[in-house]
Amino acid sequence: MNKSTRPQLRRIAEAVRRLVLRCGTRDPYRIAKLLGIYVLYPEGLLHLKGFYRVIEGKRFIFLNSAGSEQEKRIVCAHELGHDALHREYAEKRAFQEFELFGHASRHEYEANLFLAELLIEDEEMLTYVKEGKSSEEIATLTETAPTVAALKCEMLIARGHPLRAQGYDSGFLRK
Repeated sequence: MNKSTRPQLRRIAEAVRRLVLRCGTRDPYRIAKLLGIYVLYPEGLLHLKGFYRVIEGKRFIFLNSAGSEQEKRIVCAHELGHDALHREYAEKRAFQEFELFGHASRHEYEANLFLAELLIEDEEMLTYVKEGKSSEEIATLTETAPTVAALKCEMLIARGHPLRAQGYDSGFLRK
């Protein structure tokens, strides 16, 4: 992470903070419902984990019904990131995740950071790090994935916490 990405990370952290304050929860499904975003589980998405789309002014998150509950929760949080950060862009085209954590674009990377910030609270992460937990252990404890824990670490580093950046597998959600 370079210094030029730090304002971007702070902007994402602030967007999550405002959303959690507004909705009173970090649960991506409850947030979607409170914001009036329809979460649908169509059959036949095949290799897609999910996607976000605005159609005639209505916001939709489509999740692959074949995914595990953990995967669907992670993808739902990622798609909420697109809603919060990239809604104008989504009105023109859908965000489709073939490799959820393959940072092929700035939009995907930002949505990944958003999901990490949403699903893992700062104090929770800092406590686990102080206890010497690995990304794998943190992922188990937070019901996320090691990549989510590593991305949360990036967010905390951007806010000045003296942590070591974690490596991660960008394609961990491939089918």
